[in-house]
Amino acid sequence: MNLDKLTPEDEEARMMALMGFGGFDSTKGKKVSGNDVSGVNIKKKRQIRQYMNRMRGPNRTLDNVQ
Repeated sequence: MNLDKLTPEDEEARMMALMGFGGFDSTKGKKVSGNDVSGVNIKKKRQIRQYMNRMRGPNRTLDNVQ
C-alpha cells in the first residue's frame, strides 16, 4: 500500500481502525448512563474546646460546641 497515494477517506479509515473506534460523535443533548453518580469530599472546620487555662477556673462546665 503506497502511503503517498492515499485519499483522505482511506486515511480516515486507517486511522479509525488503528485507534479502534468506528466514528466520532458528541454526547451533547443525549442521556449518558452513569452520569448522575457523583461524590464530594467536604472538609469541615474543626470546633476546638479549651480544657486548660480557662477563665473562671477549671471546675466549670465546658462551653457548648455548635
